[in-house]
Amino acid sequence: MSLQQVTISLPEKIYRQIQQNSQQMQRSVADEVTAVVTASLPEQAQLSPDLENELSQLALFTDDELWQAARITAPDEKTARMQELVDKQQLEGLTEAEKAEAELLSHFFNRVMLVRAKAAALLQERGYNVDSLADEQSRS
Repeated sequence: MSLQQVTISLPEKIYRQIQQNSQQMQRSVADEVTAVVTASLPEQAQLSPDLENELSQLALFTDDELWQAARITAPDEKTARMQELVDKQQLEGLTEAEKAEAELLSHFFNRVMLVRAKAAALLQERGYNVDSLADEQSRS
């Protein structure tokens, strides 16, 4: 497991509480902060091996390819179909076939989101300012 270093500022009261907890648990303040953050996060679903592979391959992309990946969007017809299914679910419910279709579309949209996020993170690691990506997303 690789570790990422993060610097945070905490209110004095919170820091003292974490410091006390760390002493009680006989661990460092950093380990206590890690434990608190870990406990507050929901269980993460495992990514499928093919998606993990796809995301890891992004590191091999050129900068231009990463910018393109960070800007991908779902086709309008998939977005429209998902909206139809959401609306129908709220009004009358879905058939089993429609539930299966909605689940497939949901996986597709999640994949798009993960690729975009990973590409943006890699661009940021390479020193690029990726703020424009958030601006583009809010306009679409």
